[in-house]
Amino acid sequence: MIKKILHFIWGLPQNIVGLIVLFFTKLRGAKSEKYNGALVTRWRLSSGISLGMFIFVSKGAGEKTIKHEYGHTKQSMVLGPLYLAVIGLPPFIWAGCFKKYREKHHRSYYSLYCEKWADKWGGVDRLYY
Repeated sequence: MIKKILHFIWGLPQNIVGLIVLFFTKLRGAKSEKYNGALVTRWRLSSGISLGMFIFVSKGAGEKTIKHEYGHTKQSMVLGPLYLAVIGLPPFIWAGCFKKYREKHHRSYYSLYCEKWADKWGGVDRLYY
């Protein structure tokens, strides 16, 4: 219990955002389940995101996606207040601004350093191109 409280405080910025997102997803009837101490919530969006101890995935997401997002949860536990800058922001830029670059150079979204790292820590095997 003390470990969870310390992790929550250490990752306070992303955990607060996660609580806010959880509140609004619950208002819309989203269902949640526990996964290795994190709270996984299935929402209407097709993408996944990890905000500290809160993981949000699509309704049809499989185990691979949950494991990947849990890898981000582990990153949050290590990086604490640096998580949003080091792990949270780069994928948004990579996905939003570099799609044509990735297509031209045959680069997977998951080839970005923080996504590979999340796969490794979540126990996900994936081919990167």
